[in-house]
Amino acid sequence: MTDDQRPTTNDEGSMTDARRSMSKMRFPPSSFVLRLSSVVHRHWDALAFFAASLILYVATAAPTVATVFDDSLEFQVVLPTLGIAHPSGYPLYTLLGKLATVIIPFRDPAGRANLLSALAAALAIAILYLVARRFAGSRPAAAVATAAFAISPAWWSQATLAEVYALHGLLMILFIYLLLRWEEARRWGTGGRGQDAGVRRKPSNVNLQQVDLDLRTSTFNLQPSTRNPQPANGDTFLIAAALVCGLGMAHHRMIALLLPAALIFIFWTDRNLLRSPRRWLAPIAAGLAPLLLYAYLPIRGQAMNSLDGTFVPTMAGTLNWITARAYAVFLTGNPFGVQRDAAFFAGLFLQQFGALLMISAVLGVVIGWRYDRRRYVFLLLATLASLAFGVAYKAQDIDVFFIPAFMLTALWAAIGLAPVFDSTLVYAAGMGRSLHLPRWTRPLVLGGASLLIAVLMLIEPINAAQSAWPKRDQSQAWGVHDYGQDMLAAVAPGGRVVGLLGETTLLRYFRDVLGQRPDVTVIPADSESDRLAAVEAALVSGVPVYLARDLPGASGRYSLDAAGPLIAISPKAQPDGPSAAPPSGQPIGAGILLADAKTEVRRPHSGPVVRVTPIWVATAPVKEQLKVSARLLDAAGKQLLQDDRVPVHFTYPTSAWAPGELVRDSYDLALPSDAPAGSYTVLLILYRATDGGEVGRVQLPPVDVQR
Repeated sequence: MTDDQRPTTNDEGSMTDARRSMSKMRFPPSSFVLRLSSVVHRHWDALAFFAASLILYVATAAPTVATVFDDSLEFQVVLPTLGIAHPSGYPLYTLLGKLATVIIPFRDPAGRANLLSALAAALAIAILYLVARRFAGSRPAAAVATAAFAISPAWWSQATLAEVYALHGLLMILFIYLLLRWEEARRWGTGGRGQDAGVRRKPSNVNLQQVDLDLRTSTFNLQPSTRNPQPANGDTFLIAAALVCGLGMAHHRMIALLLPAALIFIFWTDRNLLRSPRRWLAPIAAGLAPLLLYAYLPIRGQAMNSLDGTFVPTMAGTLNWITARAYAVFLTGNPFGVQRDAAFFAGLFLQQFGALLMISAVLGVVIGWRYDRRRYVFLLLATLASLAFGVAYKAQDIDVFFIPAFMLTALWAAIGLAPVFDSTLVYAAGMGRSLHLPRWTRPLVLGGASLLIAVLMLIEPINAAQSAWPKRDQSQAWGVHDYGQDMLAAVAPGGRVVGLLGETTLLRYFRDVLGQRPDVTVIPADSESDRLAAVEAALVSGVPVYLARDLPGASGRYSLDAAGPLIAISPKAQPDGPSAAPPSGQPIGAGILLADAKTEVRRPHSGPVVRVTPIWVATAPVKEQLKVSARLLDAAGKQLLQDDRVPVHFTYPTSAWAPGELVRDSYDLALPSDAPAGSYTVLLILYRATDGGEVGRVQLPPVDVQR
């Protein structure tokens, strides 16, 4: 017997047999893997929308703080510090934002809050596609309408900054999606697991049998559902919808505009609910539970206040904050005197979608009744409520309050586009048969026809998005960040900065969130009297004090100096007496000397900036108004740019200078992006503000600028 014929009895042989046996075994995948693969298979197109929109929004999201007088900056301070946001408090957004600033591993906290908006907006786009597919019964129609909304100006702008509207849009469309899933479960008894579950829309005047199997074998599901209706037993999706609605009420209460339409839709879908009050208990409990999140306000209010210091953590104060009574004036009155007519609102919608898609939306309103009356009424009532609120609300930034109406308009556009795609596909299939094209080419013909319609419908939104790209792309928006850092660096140890709420909030971001300069005190004061009182208190205490902007009358009461972008305040200088030594410096004209000048190169994110800090002194009272023109010259003497202004950031006219007083001034000259490295010179010109006549000039020593 040979070795090959002998039975294997040693350990090595046993291991070999075991490996062979194991290689033949097939381990069944886990239920989670099966479910995940099923979701990916059924919703690959929605996942593609999520991935594409997430890439777009993340790529164009602001890297850090990007606004000053905007709610976005407030949220970028409130979220990382678990603060109190302005009414209605937004507890859900605050808690989610805090979580995002903790778990996202890159960017600073403000940038992470921006990425939360990008994520919420991308999720909303994916769900919007699923909803549009259910309303229209057509994948290409839903895809075109969703793509147009994804790049619409109002929505895209909210996907790149820390704001509440992306999350609001997500909760709103998720609420609608869950209601549709519940309706499908009641109607079909399967929970709506099909690609376009629910009532399928049959193309008008189409006989699918006449075009053989072209449409039924294509990726576009135009065939009516053949499923037999069966009763569903659970209200899982209804309870989930109620929970999402409650979360929406704990975030942005505009979701309440959907409730009348939703209730009609619910009781129309299942009239047995009217006779089964017990079935209401779970949805009502699920809807009310998220409102407990508002308890965050009085609890957290014991430790900190809102940024403007007006939140009162009592029962009355909390209710007043939640109800946002101060904002009711935009519904009951017109505080800003805005005037908007029908043409304005029509233009607003055209800016979002373009003419062809708006025509499609109007067509959807006209023909949608024929496909499913219950869904039609639901969508119509929801749209009318959103439009009515947007028209009645007299705020200035009205675009964002129309986002729900824009989203619903996209659904109408999908409904209107569906018969367009149907007719095109049927015509293309018929042409393929008449031309005797091979069967394998017919899906290509159908796909090409659909692509052509999609391009025609999207060409206007895409062109608008392309032209607006510099405005939409916030990825290099470092200007506000650099401005805040510049302000903070100019403050002396223990100094106080007095300014408007937005300006001081920017400084609070660096101090409270990033931990920079904890010695600096910021004092928000929107009224001039409050700013004046804060300056007086600081001077009495002997603390360095700075203004973030001009304070009317300050030039007559105080001496002012430029401290970077800030205005340093000190007691008013007194004219030098007869025995005082005459001031020294280079004469410019009109009794003004240049006592000193410092030129430095700063390097913010936007590129090199030449900062010149001249120190002026008057030998006698200056009776005429003079302005300074700071100009940047290249090595050949060619002027690249200039900055003309009244000294000390437009706040300290020469007529207010005391003889002998040293006045520190400041000008920033940013190099153009195409300017090469090399030697640059600053030219200072003093001229009369009345007629522009030059008084004098001085050219400073050159400074070397590296790229």
